[in-house]
Amino acid sequence: MPLENHEKARCLLHQSLVEGISLEDRHWLDAHLGQCAECGRYADLSARAVRALDWFALELDPAAALRVENIVRSRAEKMRSAEAHAKSLWIGTAVAIFLTFTGSAVAWRSLAWLAGQWNLPSSVWRIVFVAFWLLPSLLLALLPLFRRTLLGEDSDRNGQTV
Repeated sequence: MPLENHEKARCLLHQSLVEGISLEDRHWLDAHLGQCAECGRYADLSARAVRALDWFALELDPAAALRVENIVRSRAEKMRSAEAHAKSLWIGTAVAIFLTFTGSAVAWRSLAWLAGQWNLPSSVWRIVFVAFWLLPSLLLALLPLFRRTLLGEDSDRNGQTV
């Protein structure tokens, strides 16, 4: 018998024990289990294991359950606040980039006028503009986006490792 049939039978068997399978799959599985002794033994052992687990009961400590619930709620709240914080970072970054380019337009004209007054070559004042105005402004505008990378992936707002 092909190996795929055994794998399919085990997969269907697992599904039938947990969530149920379609009638067509049930007929195929029953037919296969009737023909294959190995899969039949596996099905019997699986059914016995599930029945044995049904007898096994766990008592849950209410205090432990409450602690776990509180921890999960706390983590969910932290995730919601982090999401809101991330949104504000994106908005702040967009505003900073907008202001950088707006200020750069004003500074460009001022620097061009000044370079004309001092007879500086255009390539020199353009390099100075990029190096001392545009580049630092952009780096500062983009800094909040790379906070996690700079502080480490597992850092919170205060740089503390969580």
